[in-house]
Amino acid sequence: MPTQYDVIVIGAGTGGYVAAIRASQLGKKVAVVEKQKALGGTCLIWGCIPTKALLEHAHALKIVQHSKEWGISIGESAVALNMSQVQERKDRIVGGLTKGVEFLFKKNKIDWIKGTARLTGQGGVDVFEGDVQTLAARKEIIVATGSAPRSVPGIAIDRTRIITSDEAIHLKEVPKSIVILGSGAVGVEFASIFRRFGSEVTIVELLPRLVPVEDEAVSAELEKSFRKQGIKV
Repeated sequence: MPTQYDVIVIGAGTGGYVAAIRASQLGKKVAVVEKQKALGGTCLIWGCIPTKALLEHAHALKIVQHSKEWGISIGESAVALNMSQVQERKDRIVGGLTKGVEFLFKKNKIDWIKGTARLTGQGGVDVFEGDVQTLAARKEIIVATGSAPRSVPGIAIDRTRIITSDEAIHLKEVPKSIVILGSGAVGVEFASIFRRFGSEVTIVELLPRLVPVEDEAVSAELEKSFRKQGIKV
């Protein structure tokens, strides 16, 4: 017999976990199927939060490198970046937030089923990887599976030399040079981070301007700033 829930949410990113918590607050019996090791999805684990942590490190490095302009005396020793410590701090920030979501699940009596789901029709959900089982939704199934990085035709991602943002967020060393395909929000964030960390950065963008879905004035100012920093477009 399938385990019965009022609402089943597939995916525990910012859309899925918020929907699950609200459904539980409204008195529904809720399960969330999520295959990742932590709750929170791209935003908490690979995207918004970890990139902001790295940008904070990049800004701190910039201030130290230009300490005299800030009226700060740090001695004569060379400024160096310890990427292992950078990654440790970033992981602590991410871990604290994902544990916070896990606490909210327990508080609201939401079942986290660790696995991969597929829809079987008539309200059925088959968890076929991880905690293998069959579920059934009496009311709703919410599909909140989010997004995943993709390549372009003719380029195979080997996750070593040709990587996605998922690998870039965990790099233990600063690459001497890096080429970023695409200048959306993710691309320009990594361009800023690694240029400040010391990489030679080139952005390749198919469309006529950076961050092409933003206002033209934003694109113009960003390109001007990148040019000053030595980022090639």
